[in-house]
Amino acid sequence: MKYKKLKLSTVLLLGIGLTGLQSQTMYVKESSGTQTAYTLNNIQKMSFSSGNLTVTKTDNNSNVYALSDLRYLNFSDITTSLNEPLTVQSQMLRVYPNPANNTLNIDLTGMAEAEGTLSILNFEGKAVLNEQVSSVGVLSLDISHLPTGIYLCRYSNASEIKTVKIIKQ
Repeated sequence: MKYKKLKLSTVLLLGIGLTGLQSQTMYVKESSGTQTAYTLNNIQKMSFSSGNLTVTKTDNNSNVYALSDLRYLNFSDITTSLNEPLTVQSQMLRVYPNPANNTLNIDLTGMAEAEGTLSILNFEGKAVLNEQVSSVGVLSLDISHLPTGIYLCRYSNASEIKTVKIIKQ
């Protein structure tokens, strides 16, 4: 019963995940502690049959894992930094560097109105920093006082609200 639940959970995760997955790496961790990493663009096919997980890479090499010996499958995005500003599609809100250490630059060029509010929100949705904005252009924010973590940067004015995820290192 335990293995059927593991298999079902894994199939559901892969079925849902591979359709819209934004990850770049898949990790297979066995009960023995051995971990294997696969770059997702190098995986041709994954199949579950006869109690095994078979991972076929684009070079047609395959690895087979017994489901009973698997501790977990993990998908993650291992991007650690962006050298260019991050642009959210069709939103025109650009923040850089992302991840940021002490200063976050927010490019408000192209916003419909100059006057608005810029907020940094923690994951609980609480504003940890608010700044009134009176002109478009690049605004530099001091975020050195914020703890390391993931935040949302939100710009709002009378006609639009734009939000982008940021990482504070």
